[in-house]
Amino acid sequence: MWLRGGKLTALALALALVSCGDGEGSPRDEPIVVGVIVSLSGPLGSVGDHLAKSAQLAAREVNAAGGLLGGRQIELIVVDDRTDPAQAARVAQDLLDQGAIGIIGSLSSSATEEVQAVTAAQQTPQISCCSTSQNLTDIQPADDRYLFRTAPSDTEQAQVLADVAVGQSCERVAILHINDAYGEPFAEGINQSLTGEPTVEVVEVVPFVGGRSNYDTEVQAVATANPDCIALVAFPDDGGEILRAWNSLGSPPDVTWIGSDGLKDPGFPTAAGDPSFVEGVIGTAPIVEPDTRSANAFAASYEVTYGERPGIFGGNQYDAMILLALAIQKAGTTDGTAVRDALYQVANRDAGEPTMISGQIAQALGALEEPEGDIDYEGASGSVDLDPSGDVTSDYEIWSYTGGMFVRVDVISPGGG
Repeated sequence: MWLRGGKLTALALALALVSCGDGEGSPRDEPIVVGVIVSLSGPLGSVGDHLAKSAQLAAREVNAAGGLLGGRQIELIVVDDRTDPAQAARVAQDLLDQGAIGIIGSLSSSATEEVQAVTAAQQTPQISCCSTSQNLTDIQPADDRYLFRTAPSDTEQAQVLADVAVGQSCERVAILHINDAYGEPFAEGINQSLTGEPTVEVVEVVPFVGGRSNYDTEVQAVATANPDCIALVAFPDDGGEILRAWNSLGSPPDVTWIGSDGLKDPGFPTAAGDPSFVEGVIGTAPIVEPDTRSANAFAASYEVTYGERPGIFGGNQYDAMILLALAIQKAGTTDGTAVRDALYQVANRDAGEPTMISGQIAQALGALEEPEGDIDYEGASGSVDLDPSGDVTSDYEIWSYTGGMFVRVDVISPGGG
């Protein structure tokens, strides 16, 4: 399992050693290659490392359980897309050229937009843990789809964020958003959700290009509009730089910052330079760390393996890798179309199927070896039931950065208030 640049991590080496076969020419000598596209640099660089680890943990558990299709081991190739959509497309093609039968990733929605064009053309399943743009729902036809997600679309989150603004008694809202496939539709959704609210006016919508070290112009434009609340749709590094620039203003308006899920990461206060700049920021995010047996089993295994708690979307990344592995086992082949079809079978609940969770991978693989064997995988990130568009649904949380940590304030069920 090589990282781009030719470096082999200790865990990668362990997985490579586990992948050794039982004899020349046997199926165990033929690893199943899976590509993992993460952002190890660029605006999402602070997130990518722990997501690579989550995928590696899942692969290790599958390999330790005996592998797939009669003993074949998973071989991960982890690559860095630099949070750059064009680079994501290049590394995706490179992974397919190296024999990858599935792609886990990418992280940003703009990168996933580019990757899905590559994977769909070669009928290769792709599962993203973290790309939440609503644009991805209809980017491929439902009846011939190779793109799936273990995180929900932002369609519902935009409404939740708008509801938070109303609940905070915001009267003059500015929207500051990254100008990409994640930020554009998210900001539009917030704007539309606030339109018609009798007590709220959207006073300014300011897009920005990510990956910069200075956002003085955008921050000044927002401050000039004199908002009392600012909806910030951004990734951690950009969001931190924006809060840094805001606090560098001579006399910025007293505002309530309402962030998106892309900011709920330790990289946000780190990039701000002073955690006090982020203190009191509230935000929204899909609940990706539910208090369930599956989530707790994943978190415990991750902590034992890496000596730290998993980061945001870690369970979603783990689930993406596990779902792909279970689908391969269910399909009995690495053929892309067969694996694509099997994803729905192992993810979605049918009457009489046993439910399997994180920590029960050996049992799940064993059940799928039986004639007509089937399961329902209940993910570490929550239910991973896939709709025809390859999407999952989720409850949402309202979070606050308080006392130097992210704290869950409330839980919102879409359509349920």
